[in-house]
Amino acid sequence: MPTLNYVEPPNSNLICCICRAPFSNPATTTTCMHTFCYDCVVEAVRHSPQCPVDRSYLSLDVLVPANPIVKHLVDELIVECPQRAVGCTHTCQRQLLQSHLNDVCQYVTLPCSEKDCDQSNHYSECSSKTAKCSSCSSDFPRSQTQDHVATCPEVQVPCTQSDKGCPWTGPRRELSKSHILSCPYESMKGYFTINNARLSSLTAENACLRQRIQALEGMVQTMQREMRSLKTVLGPWYQSEIHRTNRSASVHGSAYYQENNPQGHASTSTPPNQVPITDAIDTLFPPAHPGADALAPYFPDAGYGSEPYIHTQTRRPSSGILDVHTHQRSLPLSPVAPLNLSTSLEGSLNGLRESIVAVSASVDSLARRNDIALTNESMRINEELGSLKYVVHGIRLQLHRVMMDRNAQVTGRMGEPSSTPTPVPVPAPAGVTIPPQPVVFHPPMMTQPFPGPTGTKL
Repeated sequence: MPTLNYVEPPNSNLICCICRAPFSNPATTTTCMHTFCYDCVVEAVRHSPQCPVDRSYLSLDVLVPANPIVKHLVDELIVECPQRAVGCTHTCQRQLLQSHLNDVCQYVTLPCSEKDCDQSNHYSECSSKTAKCSSCSSDFPRSQTQDHVATCPEVQVPCTQSDKGCPWTGPRRELSKSHILSCPYESMKGYFTINNARLSSLTAENACLRQRIQALEGMVQTMQREMRSLKTVLGPWYQSEIHRTNRSASVHGSAYYQENNPQGHASTSTPPNQVPITDAIDTLFPPAHPGADALAPYFPDAGYGSEPYIHTQTRRPSSGILDVHTHQRSLPLSPVAPLNLSTSLEGSLNGLRESIVAVSASVDSLARRNDIALTNESMRINEELGSLKYVVHGIRLQLHRVMMDRNAQVTGRMGEPSSTPTPVPVPAPAGVTIPPQPVVFHPPMMTQPFPGPTGTKL
């Protein structure tokens, strides 16, 4: 849209920051919600894919039509007719200007419907017609009108230094004869030239600085957003520069106090301009209290596990298999230290990693010791079971023999043939009478107790 003259200064919120004119076909970015003229922002993105306001990344894909309210506000601005220079004094809303130019305005030049028509040029260049100067009343061909106006001595012209502030206006013949010689601004023409050059350089420098300031403002806004994100991520580990300065000052003050007052613990007074040792310690390691550490509920208290935990095993009264555990030294577990928020996040993570590595090594060592202990106990239990098996087998054999002998005795009383051997009668010599002798039953011989397998305690 061509440049228009507005009757009243438009609202600054309706001005495009690229062309510095009211919006024409406004478009809004979906990322940073800034509004520009569509043609302006397209041209800006072609040169650099950054938002002209905050320097954030910008592409044509994130451009959408602006809110209809913005478009209506811009279209309702009152503007002057572009033909005002030739005599049209009409004013209307910007959205109605095109209809005025097409249908109403009497000063708009319309093209002729006939082809090869040169009437518009012929009227100003015709040499057969004469024109009369309104200043000197001389006649001249119409084609020489512009040349005559440029050289007519009676035409009212301003001073050549009017742009510097000279208010004189008069005939051209008096300008060169009298006014130039007496004009105070003419004598300062050299100064004005130097001043104009300096002003031009300053204007260019200011424009460059303004662009740099806008770029820096965009970078600062981006850094502020990143800092807010970092604060949210770091949480309690974030410390401002003032806090770190106070902490370092307190630490240096406590070190100085310890060097100059080696026996200061016996005195209750604190020297001036010195920070007490307890204050420095409290600053480095803040005492645990509600609200001091936002992560305290997720970690055990400092007193957790402070009492030594003795690893004991229940002894079996008869076997003594787990005697090895009674000879192990009971190692007290150290309490879990709270997180040290005085260091950086990287330092805390390194400390946690070292603690995890130490715990992993301890768990690995404990698992190996438990495997060895379980293996030894399994071997001892297997040996005991083997020895008990042999003992039970020997007892079973002895009981079997006893039962066989008892059965033999019972069957002998009932008159049944016994499977046990009976004494064989020896024939007596002739003439000798041997009195009958009672049969004596001897108890069965018991086998020796089972000595147990070799290599056992039985």
